[in-house]
Amino acid sequence: MKPSLSANFAGLLAGLAAAVGYGLVPLFTLHINGTAPVEADRMGDVVILFYRFLFASAIIGGIMLVRGQSFRISLKELGTLLLLAYLSDASALFNIAGFQYISSGAATTIRFFYPVFTTLIMLVFYKEPRRWSTIIAMLMAVVGVVVLSLKGDAHAEIEGIVFEILSAVCMAFYLVYVSRSRVKDMNGLKLTFYVLFIGALIFGGRAFQEGSFEPITTPTQWYNLLLAAVICTAATNLSLVFAVKKVGSTVTAVLGALEPLTAVAVGALCFAENITLYTLLGIAIILPAVLIIIISQRKQAT
Repeated sequence: MKPSLSANFAGLLAGLAAAVGYGLVPLFTLHINGTAPVEADRMGDVVILFYRFLFASAIIGGIMLVRGQSFRISLKELGTLLLLAYLSDASALFNIAGFQYISSGAATTIRFFYPVFTTLIMLVFYKEPRRWSTIIAMLMAVVGVVVLSLKGDAHAEIEGIVFEILSAVCMAFYLVYVSRSRVKDMNGLKLTFYVLFIGALIFGGRAFQEGSFEPITTPTQWYNLLLAAVICTAATNLSLVFAVKKVGSTVTAVLGALEPLTAVAVGALCFAENITLYTLLGIAIILPAVLIIIISQRKQAT
């Protein structure tokens, strides 16, 4: 049965909101990560992820309590949720690891091949109908991100390329399994709560293993971590799950092109980063790709 026009529109809005939310991450993390201007505010990337996921899961858990919603899950559902959490967290960890060997522009370019992997998984394993509008939009989005990420200082080592490909593959499987696994009909709040809570445990364990775990000690850390948890983690992950359920994994993946575009806008507006010809050209390619997806989804629902 075709999804209704209102459901499609809501799913598209959620997908766009998720992409923008992820793109806003630098707005908060650059004030507290290893490049923060004040040394006392600096925290490791894995520790930042731990607090983001911990606070976000607490917020969503609080909403569930207020609503009187059950936290109960079966053992089979727990297994699937563990897999989803692992895929989500592995994507983030591989992405972080890649930055040690590869420039940020190259890393963004390679990681954004996840819409390609998502499309291939859906076509090969789930026999999703081939829609040329979606394929064209996907290719445009990937090209747009490549152009957007071009910088003169780009460099790449084989280890970094492998890490970023693994990050993209994990993200693709995460998007697919949200809509195709045994938890596909689970309430979005419950699903997101468990994925984030398990993720917090994984990141916390990783931080302790590395010896990089540290408490929150400054107001700047509290402020930015809480905002990142609310805007870029809780709200964003809820929007992502909702979008996947309403418009599917492939469309949600393509809409993710707005993530690097948003990050570029944040860099230019808040951190005085330069807007280059490549930036403008990338934007000029990405925006029509997103419009193609929106128009094709509206036609599909009518």
